Amino acid sequence: MVLDKTTRYFSLQVPTQEVLYENLKKINVVDVKELSKFLHNIIDKLSGKLITPQTTSITNEKDRKDLVDIYIFFINKVVGRELKKENIIEDLTVAEVLSQHITIITDTILSRFQDIKKELTEKLTAISSNYLSDFDWKLNQILSSDHINIVQENTLFLNLTIKQNQNDSKQLLIELSKKELDHLLETFETINNTVQSLKI
Repeated sequence: MVLDKTTRYFSLQVPTQEVLYENLKKINVVDVKELSKFLHNIIDKLSGKLITPQTTSITNEKDRKDLVDIYIFFINKVVGRELKKENIIEDLTVAEVLSQHITIITDTILSRFQDIKKELTEKLTAISSNYLSDFDWKLNQILSSDHINIVQENTLFLNLTIKQNQNDSKQLLIELSKKELDHLLETFETINNTVQSLKI
């Protein structure tokens, strides 16, 4: 079956996401001797293992984390669309990844393809089994004083109604500070990326 391209890449269906793939070529700085292990560690992380992919080729922690994130995104897309070897190679070529790196990346992904697919399917099933059916929210302002100054902190109260498998539902009341709310939104973004990557 010939896979149609709706963007410059086989693994992307949304043109606005093409800008993300500009970062794929940053893997060119990784030594080929470390690349296979680095990629396997990325796949392990994608599979939920508590592991931090490392490479001596990238000393800046943010740069390394960004590279890990973009390849998790790429691998999700590749497996979600069940791309063939030639499609993966073409996507990486368009992204200006070096040919030697392309071979290692493609072989690594294909060697773990079924494991990745199983993990992503389980994630999607876990997300789908319980779902949010309703919610309400309230914003409170908490005041405290230490006799020197008054501290004001906004706190969000979320009342969630969760629908479960057997048509049962339960109520969850969550109290969130601004920091906790920011973290929750980041988590939702990660979940959304996972779900989007599984859409074909």
